[in-house]
Amino acid sequence: MLIGERAQNPKTAAAALTRKVLERSLFVNELLNNTLDAFPLAERRFITELTYGTIRNLAHLDFWIEQASGRSLSRIDREVLSHLRIALYQMLFMDNREAPQIVHEAVEIVKTSSRREAAGFANFTLREALRIGPSRSKMLRLLGYDHDRFYRTWHSFPGWLADLIGDLVGDRYRYKYLGFANKPLGITLRIEGDTARRDAVIAELAAQGVSAEPAAESPYGIYTDRAVTWRMIADLADVHIQDESSQLAVIDMDLKRGDRVLDLCAAPGGKTIFASWLVGPEGRVTAADVNPYKLKNIAEALLRAGRRNAEIRLQDGAEHHSAWDGAFDAVLLDAPCSALGTLRRHPEVKWLKRPGDGEKMARLGERILDNAARYLRVDGTLLYAVCTFTREETTTQIQQFVQKHPDFKVEKAYYTVSTLLDNRDVFFIARLRKMR
Repeated sequence: MLIGERAQNPKTAAAALTRKVLERSLFVNELLNNTLDAFPLAERRFITELTYGTIRNLAHLDFWIEQASGRSLSRIDREVLSHLRIALYQMLFMDNREAPQIVHEAVEIVKTSSRREAAGFANFTLREALRIGPSRSKMLRLLGYDHDRFYRTWHSFPGWLADLIGDLVGDRYRYKYLGFANKPLGITLRIEGDTARRDAVIAELAAQGVSAEPAAESPYGIYTDRAVTWRMIADLADVHIQDESSQLAVIDMDLKRGDRVLDLCAAPGGKTIFASWLVGPEGRVTAADVNPYKLKNIAEALLRAGRRNAEIRLQDGAEHHSAWDGAFDAVLLDAPCSALGTLRRHPEVKWLKRPGDGEKMARLGERILDNAARYLRVDGTLLYAVCTFTREETTTQIQQFVQKHPDFKVEKAYYTVSTLLDNRDVFFIARLRKMR
């Protein structure tokens, strides 16, 4: 099957999606919608699980494929490899089929899409994997009891990223955090109302078979590890899907009714909508972004939410716009970043990012941050947020900013995730005040 075609076989679709994500450096959620339209609901869920699960556990799967096939990955046809990954994920991580049936189905798919000898190779590899009997103890032994390599492979992390996480959390929690970061994250909703309204929404979800609970930090947040679709909340105009860390970035601005707010890198728009609710009809939110397509999506979201106190502007945050100097009570900069804090929600980040990305994005963020400082009135609030944890993009960025801008002081700065129990993306948030 050509990548990009819609397939009627869910496994073929999942294999094509996985290959496209890895070969074209694309995000899963950007590809799923067009593919899923061709399938009924049950198969959509199956494709989503196969695609995300395979990418989340890629190094784990590839280890057993190499062991079973006796070949390095570079010597395996890319399309055949994608089918092997999908089948092996289903065998090792799902329980909806017996292993021999999974093998048979995978071989039949390869037989229709590749040369006959490729089907024989797929059959041999998957059956050999069954014979080996993948397990923690066997992987550890095959890796020569090298615990660093074992945990990187078992939890599927490239070496540079595993080392980065280890340096941040320390030796005591190094391996626990790899396991934590490789677990999928549930859905967080945001309600526009008080705690009574939040309790009512939780009750409405329960009536639809979805167990949920108040988010740990955001008074507007609801967390659930169950599947929540747009259709389930379509009739609830005051309910939005927004990660708790993203909510906290807006809450920490401490907005007041009537404030003038600039959301400088606004896409995808969740923070703009939240801020526009907090400042009320008498306030004003300007949503700026460099991407016109994403601005169109923000505009549509604002219309759906019925917001009349927000405007959109096509503006590169790295370019100074003098008309905005001193014009805003608060500026929100959710800066472009390496996005490593979204690993649980976007496991493909592990394979799409590179070791130098943090430093590169920090340089871009610095330029945008300097402009954001100019757009703020005296005594205004500058909220800097990034969904990552590299030092260059977080603590070092803010330290360098206040050295360069002595008229700003840091009021608070923290990571939104501090324990293994936190069900949210990892954000770094810093609130600064312009003193003069």
